[in-house]
Amino acid sequence: MLQYRNIVVLGAAYGGQSAAKVLAEGVTKLPGNWRVVAIDRNSHLNHVYAFPRFAVVGGREHQAFIRYDGMVPAEKPNRLLNLTAQAQSLSPHAVTLDRAFPEHGIPTPKLDFEYAIYALGSTLPAPVNLWGPRLDAKMRADAEAVEVLQVGSKASGIAWLKAAQRVIRDARSVLVVGGGALGVQFATDIADVHPEKRVTLLHSRPQLLPRFSQEMHNEILRQMNRLNINVVLGERLDVRSVAEKQSSESGERVVRTVSGRELAADLVLMCTGQKPNTETLRALEPALLNDEGRVRVTRTLQLDSPAFAHMFAKPNTGVLNSLDPTLLAEDGRARVKRTLQLDSADYPHIFAVGDSADAFGAISSGRNADFQGCLAARNILRMIAQKEDPTSAPEPLEAYTPSPPGIKVSLGLHRAVIQSQGKVTAVDVDDKDDRRCAGMWRLFGHGRDLSDEYMRA
Repeated sequence: MLQYRNIVVLGAAYGGQSAAKVLAEGVTKLPGNWRVVAIDRNSHLNHVYAFPRFAVVGGREHQAFIRYDGMVPAEKPNRLLNLTAQAQSLSPHAVTLDRAFPEHGIPTPKLDFEYAIYALGSTLPAPVNLWGPRLDAKMRADAEAVEVLQVGSKASGIAWLKAAQRVIRDARSVLVVGGGALGVQFATDIADVHPEKRVTLLHSRPQLLPRFSQEMHNEILRQMNRLNINVVLGERLDVRSVAEKQSSESGERVVRTVSGRELAADLVLMCTGQKPNTETLRALEPALLNDEGRVRVTRTLQLDSPAFAHMFAKPNTGVLNSLDPTLLAEDGRARVKRTLQLDSADYPHIFAVGDSADAFGAISSGRNADFQGCLAARNILRMIAQKEDPTSAPEPLEAYTPSPPGIKVSLGLHRAVIQSQGKVTAVDVDDKDDRRCAGMWRLFGHGRDLSDEYMRA
């Protein structure tokens, strides 16, 4: 059996998949049996930015689940291996999975690697967490619950979103908790698609999307007023009231804010609480994480710790926690250097990208994860080239500098607001049905002429 020298990418969403593509293209030009192994618990890339829309509007849910095979190099397909598995633990040069893959020459769950990129992202809030309970979980009969499809498959994801559509459709009123992008998109989509419903958005701060400009906040409020959304700002939900399960005379669920204000709705959507997935790194070295649980990295995006310069990371950092808890920052993100290596002298071969990385103030976004993943991959290729030919002049690793905060937020089916380079623009949009998912399929290697039938696989 051919022995490969593995570069492992943990997490194959935006940052991980982009890194895997750059690495796969690069290793085809290298001598030796280098192989990129991209590992993700999902069978398809989850285009999570489409989930809020497809939890409200039906018909194209399948387009949000993108096949991984688009990135495989046509000339050397064996140089990129996509595995559907979960990482159980991490050591400096091996990852232990929840299963073996003897058909790919991996006879045990332990997979050795020479370099790694940690791109496990973050946990999603409940209304879009396809690994959590469905929104109709309490309404299903026990017999029906037994028929739940395998979590992480395309079929189960589609079923999850369709269940959410039914619950939202049947609710007379909806309370959305959280005024970030997810909460804003949910509230405006529901109000636009179901104008007969009473929709309320509760946000603990006086400004929506507080990391962005006041002008963006103002435009969102204007559109919410047009959609008759009741907006409550500067009031924090008392989470104890959620567990109390009180009801009004009309049968609506009643919750209250910390100040004592009561709010009633048939359905409460908690659009808060994202946490970096860095527990695996915490177990490896706790000092690699900051107070938020993010991975400390250097400017090269290596782990910011002496032992992990070969790994790159993003916010699902549970596996990093098992490797070394010190690799996580206070918010649970991986500590990384500007090169996106783990910020540790012990791990120069490990990099961290995306939501799990404490990447110098970069906001959590698919675009930033993509950029970080590509940079980390290029740095790994440079390190390999230097190792393969020590006599060559060393090429310095790239350093990461975040771009200014930018975002596009849909405000119902026909309107969106964009902040780019500090400028805010409100635009009319025509992507009400598919959230431009075809463009994401093309980005991840699936050609230009895409049919709806093709995207069902």
